[in-house]
Amino acid sequence: MIIVVSPNINYPNEPLHVNNMLDNGLELFHFRKYGSSDELALEYLDNIDVCQRRKIVLHSHHHLASEFTDIERLHFNSYDRMREKQMEFNGNFRLSTSTHSIQEFNELKKTWSYAFLSPIFQSISKPGHGVENSVFEDIELKDNANVDLIGLGGIEYQNMERVLAKGSNGIALLGSIWNQIDPTDYLITCNKKLALWRAEQQ
Repeated sequence: MIIVVSPNINYPNEPLHVNNMLDNGLELFHFRKYGSSDELALEYLDNIDVCQRRKIVLHSHHHLASEFTDIERLHFNSYDRMREKQMEFNGNFRLSTSTHSIQEFNELKKTWSYAFLSPIFQSISKPGHGVENSVFEDIELKDNANVDLIGLGGIEYQNMERVLAKGSNGIALLGSIWNQIDPTDYLITCNKKLALWRAEQQ
């Protein structure tokens, strides 16, 4: 599984690129825009094709889910999870969360369909993050069979199969994909590489 997280700084024509990626094999897209107003967030989400909105995960602006009957996924960061903010929403949503150590991940309940574990490598979008606290080697200590582990942080075309080989169930792309002139082409290239890698493992 490849997940794409929205960039920290808006990308030109970003919703258009999101639609293109969703049309070309992207499984899930995390809308993460903590600094955006509700008005701008609604405008962004309105620009996502209706047929693709079930692949949208609200990483922020959870309350806007009620505006879209076809958005069914919510993501809560570790701070919100510890405050049990997810309890404010009914059981109609599929939930995911963020973790920053393998111990934190292994303690998750089956409430969560998957969880980000980061930083896997040195961050591309946050320079300096992940230099001293990479959790790549810890992936193999995963013993939580109820929750899928999605690696996040510094993952790109050159190293993504290493993350899966270590035991991750999937990967999330952020800095690497939004640094591209054409994010969709990059996604397609990554998917092709992973398909070849999986075939070699059989």
